[in-house]
Amino acid sequence: MPRTDEDSSLRAALWATALTGAALTLGSPFVLGVRGAVGVALGSAIAAFNLWALGRIVRAFMNGAGLPWVLLGAFKLVGLLIVIAIVLKLGLTTVIPLAVGYGALPVGIVFAQLGAARPRAATSPSIQGGIDADSGPEGR
Repeated sequence: MPRTDEDSSLRAALWATALTGAALTLGSPFVLGVRGAVGVALGSAIAAFNLWALGRIVRAFMNGAGLPWVLLGAFKLVGLLIVIAIVLKLGLTTVIPLAVGYGALPVGIVFAQLGAARPRAATSPSIQGGIDADSGPEGR
């Protein structure tokens, strides 16, 4: 299957999310302590996996998958909540570091979109023929 612009956009968003998560994880011991860094790393990993799963679901929907995309999205959401509940129940981290790490998802998506943005050339409409006769007040 050939790569498309959507694949490269998703790949860029995944990389940006992973790099943002790594940066947050590296900076978190100074603010949240070592245990907080573990939570930020877990939140970042969950965010990246969530983005990957969402990309797969959307691709399957666009290619005409058998299951309705709403059902797949609901399973993904339930799975995400179960994973977060297990992480919190096991006491691996608390909610705040996990949320900080999960914040890598929107920040990574924004960075990926900023990196993909290309400046548009400023253009003006061509007026070579001059003003049309019907463009005046009496032509309307």
